[in-house]
Amino acid sequence: MAEFGTNERVLRSDVSPEECKKIEKVLRKNNISYYEKWKTHSGLLKFLDNSKNMKCDIYIHMDSYDEAKKVLGDN
Repeated sequence: MAEFGTNERVLRSDVSPEECKKIEKVLRKNNISYYEKWKTHSGLLKFLDNSKNMKCDIYIHMDSYDEAKKVLGDN
């Protein structure tokens, strides 16, 4: 369980765009605030940047962390 700041925690790491949309839908339905940080390549690896290779981390406020894990079915 990695921490990003004082109030944020990583809910999921290295999520594909398809999985990200599914998680986003569940979190919005349950009124849980979140944000995504997309990982992109730079420099010589820029040619690898397409939607299939993109990954993101999903961050949740620490007060909502347990609730988010519960609605997503994580233990």
